[in-house]
Amino acid sequence: MSEPSKIPAPSYTLTEALSVFFALVHRTLAEVRALSRVPGPAGETGPEGKRGLAGEKGDRGERGERGEPGKNGPAGGDGKDGERGQKGEPGRNAADLTLLQEYIDQRIERMLETASFLTKDGGRTLLWSIGGRVFEIKTATVLYDGVWKQDKAYVPGDSVTHGGSLHIAKVETTAKPGTDDWQLAAKRGADGRDWRPEEKRAAEPVRFR
Repeated sequence: MSEPSKIPAPSYTLTEALSVFFALVHRTLAEVRALSRVPGPAGETGPEGKRGLAGEKGDRGERGERGEPGKNGPAGGDGKDGERGQKGEPGRNAADLTLLQEYIDQRIERMLETASFLTKDGGRTLLWSIGGRVFEIKTATVLYDGVWKQDKAYVPGDSVTHGGSLHIAKVETTAKPGTDDWQLAAKRGADGRDWRPEEKRAAEPVRFR
């Protein structure tokens, strides 16, 4: 059996050797870069860091649509009876209410018995004295105040004569009777100028059935 042939060792120049070296280095770096892109296994969780500063408040988002109402939940159980409250204070005995009512009625009767009315203007103003106090009551009682006078102030209830008619004031006024401030009470009658007292009328016979 013949001996195998030997492959002669390659012979490179310095330039060729450097080219082959750089090519191998370039390929090695490419494979390292490719392997670095593949994520490795997850490492252990490190210690919690310090809390960072709060960021600025973001814009308020739009309000979402209203959700559909949910189903009614199951009925709850009956509640327990509450604690009994404190006992109230005793009420007032009503046996003396009748006596109290009689006393009040007697006081009112005495006040009414001692009450009095006084007027200084013919009834236009009443001074009612009762229980040590005096109350003033204004009335619109009709009081005759003579013939109407210009620029004189009249109050409701004053009656005056003007132009042969009687007028009653409805409001405080200085206006002339005949306006809306006055109410005509009695209108002036006819003059009767056609009456002749000297004329004698013939007596007419009276017939009886």
